[in-house]
Amino acid sequence: MNLMADCRCLTPPFDYRDFDSVAVGVDETNGRFGEVTIETCKVCGRKWLRYFVEYEAFSRSGRWYRGLVTDEIARTVQPASAVAVLQSLAWRFAGGDYFESTGFMSTDPVVVDPW
Repeated sequence: MNLMADCRCLTPPFDYRDFDSVAVGVDETNGRFGEVTIETCKVCGRKWLRYFVEYEAFSRSGRWYRGLVTDEIARTVQPASAVAVLQSLAWRFAGGDYFESTGFMSTDPVVVDPW
């Protein structure tokens, strides 16, 4: 899969200024309080589901996931279903202190709970 050269929204590290962001809400499942947003690339218009979570009690716990979604998913995703949507994707980007990374492509499971 050589999507990386297609648009800067496909090449980590990402810059928030390249996206229009709309808050979906907070996922309170298991007390995680994950921030869920839909981000639209200002260059190509791709829609991305972004999930960010960190735990104050655990150092280096901040992590985010960003997955390419359809317009339909972008319109209908709810905070509590965001992790399942990201997990259902063939691949996604991940990053943050937890991974010691500014971003990488991943097919690994989505890990958002600290335990």
